Amino acid sequence: MTPSSSREMGVEKLAGTTAELLVATELLRHGFGASIPVGDTEGYDLISDSGGKLLRIQVKSSSVKTPKGVYRVGFVKGNKKRLYTTQDADMFVAVLSYNSGPAFYVIPLGRVKQHGAFWAPGEHPLPQPKWRVCKYEEFRDRWDLLR
Repeated sequence: MTPSSSREMGVEKLAGTTAELLVATELLRHGFGASIPVGDTEGYDLISDSGGKLLRIQVKSSSVKTPKGVYRVGFVKGNKKRLYTTQDADMFVAVLSYNSGPAFYVIPLGRVKQHGAFWAPGEHPLPQPKWRVCKYEEFRDRWDLLR
C-alpha cells in the first residue's frame, strides 16, 4: 500500500465515522436510543432502540457528486462487493452532504439495489420528468420506519 492510498483510506474511514456519528445524533434527536458496537467486525454500524425494538443500521455516505451531479452510494459490503443481507443489518441510512446540509435517507434493506444514485431535489442535470425527484426521496428523513 502506497502512502497516498493509505491517506485516501484514512480520509474514507474518517468520512464514514463522521456519517455514523451524524446518524447517531439524528437518532437521539428523534427520540431513539443509539448504540455503537465496539470494533468494526459486524455488518452494521449502529443499533437504534425504540422502546425496546432494536434495529441494526448500516450507514453509507457520499459527499462527492459525479460530473453529472449525482451522489453515488454503494450498498455493498467491503471490497468484495457482496450485497448486504438480513444476516448483516436491518436498515440503511444514507447520509448525503448536500450544499444545504446533510440529508438522511432511512431505507429498508430490501429496497436498494447494489448501487444507489441520489441527487438533491431539483438538481438532477437531466430535465426528464422521471428524474426530477430522487428515486429514494420517499425515504428522506423517514425515521418513523425505525419504530
